[in-house]
Amino acid sequence: MLWLSLAIAVVLSTMFTPLIIAFCHKHQLYDRLNERKVHSESRMPRLGGVGIAFAFILTIAIIRIFQVDQFHLLYNGYKVWPIVLGASIVFLTGLLDDLIDLRAWMKLVLESTAALMVMLAGYRFKFLLVPFGTGVLDFGVFSYPLTFFWIVGITNAMNLIDGIDGLAGGISALVALAFALFFMFTSNALPAEVCLALVGSIIGFLMFNLPPAKIFMGDSGSLFLGYVLAVVPLLSQYKGFHGPDIGVLSAATALSIPILDTFMAIYRRARAHKSCFSADRKHLHHRLLDKGLRTPEILLLLYSLTIVLGMISLSVVFIPSSWSFVLNIVMFLAMFVYFLRLNQPEKLPDAQDSQ
Repeated sequence: MLWLSLAIAVVLSTMFTPLIIAFCHKHQLYDRLNERKVHSESRMPRLGGVGIAFAFILTIAIIRIFQVDQFHLLYNGYKVWPIVLGASIVFLTGLLDDLIDLRAWMKLVLESTAALMVMLAGYRFKFLLVPFGTGVLDFGVFSYPLTFFWIVGITNAMNLIDGIDGLAGGISALVALAFALFFMFTSNALPAEVCLALVGSIIGFLMFNLPPAKIFMGDSGSLFLGYVLAVVPLLSQYKGFHGPDIGVLSAATALSIPILDTFMAIYRRARAHKSCFSADRKHLHHRLLDKGLRTPEILLLLYSLTIVLGMISLSVVFIPSSWSFVLNIVMFLAMFVYFLRLNQPEKLPDAQDSQ
């Protein structure tokens, strides 16, 4: 039954996306070109996130309607409505930004509202499995700011990584699949259903977004994906400590590409005394393009890296938590060092060398 949500979402997303492409062409709803854009196509539809969000939400609704008895068993104490409602708020925020270009502060307010909604429903990072002391580090009152900044941060991080055909969608699908496998291995059926519904919604979209893309997901898609991927790990700690969990460390490892890309963007802008909301053309995919890699090669590289990161985040299920903790720390630090080296200021040539 778990894989039914994947199949339904794939079918719905595959059906919706061509209709959205036709709608965008009819009403000339195209991506805005600027100096940051990699593509030069001036007639690229940008509302692919509509298909992703609709497919995801409808899949959850269909399962709820046609698997009533099973769904009640899957619930097992989980509250689904705050997640769906919060995701809907973020989706509408992105859609409005795609259509009328919302101000940054307004988007931040709406994203914060969606974050607080799931937090008030009890979804937070409450503890971390550690290889010292009692083995469990309780975050206590710090769980609230940690969870808030996590949700808002990941929501926007996925938006920033959405720079070339298939990148944000592919990374999101692979991370969601890793989370789904975790919940399946730990017998948490409802979170697994949610993750697989998200994977299926992205797969249907990727059929039209892989290079050469016929549609972009837009902010409605990237913000929506970031929000759902930020909230899903919180489900593992909803009922307190019960064994292996994703936790903030494993989740950060799985999502380290968008996390570190965003962190480095803030670092670059602070170093240049610019607003953290300003744009540049120095994200990871831009750097790789400048090194001569083509889009398919970048996708292969970053998809492969995401698979490795996802496997490491899943290590908590198969090896002792202390070993998994060290493995995740080492991998995240290795990624951090790579991003830091990639973002070092370029040295100007010496006067003697320029002669």
